[in-house]
Amino acid sequence: MLQRLRLLRLAGMVSALVPTLVLAVGVGLSLLAWIQSDRLLRSEEEHHFSIRAEELHDQLADRLRVYEQVACSAASLMMTFPDLHWADWNRFVEALDMPRRYPGIISIAYARAVSAGRGGELVASMRASGLSGFRIWPDSAGAERMVNVFAAPVNEANTRALGFDMMSEGNRRAAIERARDSGQPSATRAITLKIDEASGAKPAFILYQATYRGDPLPASLEARRAAFTGVVLTPVRIDALVDGLLDGRRQDASVEIFDVAPGEAEFPLFRSQRPSATPAALTITRELPVGGRIWTVRYESLPDPALTAQDWVPVAVLAGGLALSLALFAMLRTMTATRSRALEMAGDMTASLRLQEAERQQLFTQAPLGIALIGIDGAVLDCNPAFTAAAGLPRDELVGTDARLRFGDQASVFALEAALQGESGKLESDQPLLLGGRRSHFSLHFQPVTTGDELQFVLAFAEDIGEKRRAEQHIQYLAHFDALTGLPNRVLLFDRIAQALREARRDGSKVAVLFIDLDRFKVINDSLGHSFGDEVLRSVARRLQAGVRESDTVGRLGGDEFLIVVRRVAEPNDAACVAEKVVAHLASPFAVGGQNFVVTPSIGISLYPDDADDAEGLIRCADIAMYHAKEQGRNGFRFVTKEMGARSRERMDLEGSLRHAIREGELFLVYQPQVDTLTGRIVGLEALIRWRHPQEGLIMPGRFLPVAEETGLVLAMGDWVLFEACAQIRRWKAAFNLSVPVAVNVSGAQFRDGQLPAKVARALDANGLTGPELEVEVTESTLIDDVESAAATLEALKRRGVLIALDDFGTGYSSLSYLHRLPIDKLKIDRSFIHDLSTGASDASVPRAIVGLGRSLGLSVIAEGVETQEQLSLLRDLSCESYQGFLFSRPIPADEIERMMGGVEVVEPAPVG
Repeated sequence: MLQRLRLLRLAGMVSALVPTLVLAVGVGLSLLAWIQSDRLLRSEEEHHFSIRAEELHDQLADRLRVYEQVACSAASLMMTFPDLHWADWNRFVEALDMPRRYPGIISIAYARAVSAGRGGELVASMRASGLSGFRIWPDSAGAERMVNVFAAPVNEANTRALGFDMMSEGNRRAAIERARDSGQPSATRAITLKIDEASGAKPAFILYQATYRGDPLPASLEARRAAFTGVVLTPVRIDALVDGLLDGRRQDASVEIFDVAPGEAEFPLFRSQRPSATPAALTITRELPVGGRIWTVRYESLPDPALTAQDWVPVAVLAGGLALSLALFAMLRTMTATRSRALEMAGDMTASLRLQEAERQQLFTQAPLGIALIGIDGAVLDCNPAFTAAAGLPRDELVGTDARLRFGDQASVFALEAALQGESGKLESDQPLLLGGRRSHFSLHFQPVTTGDELQFVLAFAEDIGEKRRAEQHIQYLAHFDALTGLPNRVLLFDRIAQALREARRDGSKVAVLFIDLDRFKVINDSLGHSFGDEVLRSVARRLQAGVRESDTVGRLGGDEFLIVVRRVAEPNDAACVAEKVVAHLASPFAVGGQNFVVTPSIGISLYPDDADDAEGLIRCADIAMYHAKEQGRNGFRFVTKEMGARSRERMDLEGSLRHAIREGELFLVYQPQVDTLTGRIVGLEALIRWRHPQEGLIMPGRFLPVAEETGLVLAMGDWVLFEACAQIRRWKAAFNLSVPVAVNVSGAQFRDGQLPAKVARALDANGLTGPELEVEVTESTLIDDVESAAATLEALKRRGVLIALDDFGTGYSSLSYLHRLPIDKLKIDRSFIHDLSTGASDASVPRAIVGLGRSLGLSVIAEGVETQEQLSLLRDLSCESYQGFLFSRPIPADEIERMMGGVEVVEPAPVG
């Protein structure tokens, strides 16, 4: 019997081990199958990547050999035609179609070898061939120079590189000497091209091919150095060179290129983008000869969709084996562990119930919403800390008390009574939640809890929404009132106008809208600061409110624009009286920040139903009238008229057409000669803008310049005039060696934006001008606004060599107090004084004074608007140096100036002083 028990016990132990043994054998077999299938996949990946890397390497090597052949072909052209003109070189390069056929090649250029002593001859030769701005740079030079004389295709960047001495930089010099001595293409190390220095480093290298006099490749080193004439240089950007080889749709490999061994390089010359951050599984390194140098190219594998699509096979083998093993293990295990599992499940259920109970209690006590349990008799059974905090009473005082006797709002009592009858309810109360507690704004919700049809208890939820209500009220205020002045904003103004219009339609009355804009308010902001300006706006708002009836509305549209809505207007004179009252209220000085000053308004008035029948139309009409009030002298009011609307629409159409004209090149320049008063020789030209409209024909400046100044288009227009005038000077200097300055007018906006000296310098540099060829005309009123700033701007222009003329002199605040502080070269007598000379409206005292003032300050004086011989004679008597006007010539196009300059003697202006 004892033996049988032992056998049974042993059988039980063995049966308990059987599931584990079956699982171990199954897992082992699954792992072996997974390892074998994974090895097969990895071997296939290595084979595919090796083929791909060799393919990319061969393509890169072929492309570099082709680029070396391009350099050799260009060198053969130069050796065959040593006197080749730069225009023929450009045609040869453009025929290569480099962007499509040779990606990465920026240009094909030729640098000529010249000794340092013969650099001047080369410069003269290149300028004679049409490159008037050609110079050799940098100035420091060794015994030998290698000067870039041809660069194509022709663009701004390649043109900027002309004249560069390749021997001035060690990397380029070493590559040139290798190319000269070997006769083979020679590459530099990775460099930044001169054309890229301004825009940022872009890895590149230059491929040089030497050219020789006579024999294409002299036999000996001494012969090659003796016959050496220059090099063809082919700059190549490495990114563009390699990017074309990598197919964006086939992202199976990445490329890194090093100029030295990868371990010695701080960073690669090129690194292709990797679509993922995963490390490379496979890497192949190859060497690549480039112009006598050796590149190291490293190819790294990227996930190949064609191969990774099979990655599931080893995993599936492993998963299948493990699943089968686990299924057998689970089946056997279930058969032997039923009882123990039942006990564990019972224990888990008990622990889960205890956890749920603890979680419910935690939820009740930590809930941010106040919760109270109220029994069927109305007594408080329990409440959480949030409820006691909302009530402002301790929990001990609440539990056990009748809630119907403690609620502070009778509506809450009624809602609780309804909940005890089985009806849920919600309400808001601004009374104390419970008597004796704190007062706020509460949201209450009573929810009966039942089992079947029997009530168990009532849940009372309480939320303090006082802060939320106050925030909503503040948001509502901000949405309808101006934060600075407290006046109604645009939204509320539209609503008030709509109310007034409904009242006027009902009563048959009128509504007036007054659009108020403060005159020259920008000066206050710019000179005294925005905080000072804000205080002025608040003061204006208070005065406007004090000057209207309680039924009327004063609001702020934004900036310095206000609106008054006047109800129950019987006739237009009522609105005029309100406007007069506004002007009177703002007439007395404002005292802000210890300073006293006057702010005047310009007011536009529109009426319902005379001018418009909706809020937007009334505001638009009043706005139009306001601008006419400004044009009529400011500090007044105007009623809107139909003619104003038509002019406003015409002005808007003209603005749109002017924007199109600037964009589409409809503007052009004409030039009026400036002539010596005594000799009749041309001493200068003035550039004047015109507009050739496609439908209306020629439009004169008097019509479109005011619109340009008002809309800010004058800045873009002035920039165009400046660059076009400099370009024309360059063309004239090339055609007939123009030697007189060309004047351009600068608007006040251009002068004040702070960029004028830089823009003038760019225009001069872009056209190879030194400065005295250009004369800048500035009006007297522009300078007088801020003499210190004006002096700084003019000094910057003078340092660039530009001449300065003071236009319309005598019409403003002419005074020696600022004239002697400004670097001015010329005074222009305004045409109004010249007109008065011939009409007898005034004597010659003003022109005589201007001429005498100019002579005493060492300035030249020119009169504009000379139309009669009588005016010219008077100017000669006054010793005025020069003049311009219809008497000599109207403003004429550039081609007519060229013909005129061929037949009229030109004199270079004498230096001032």
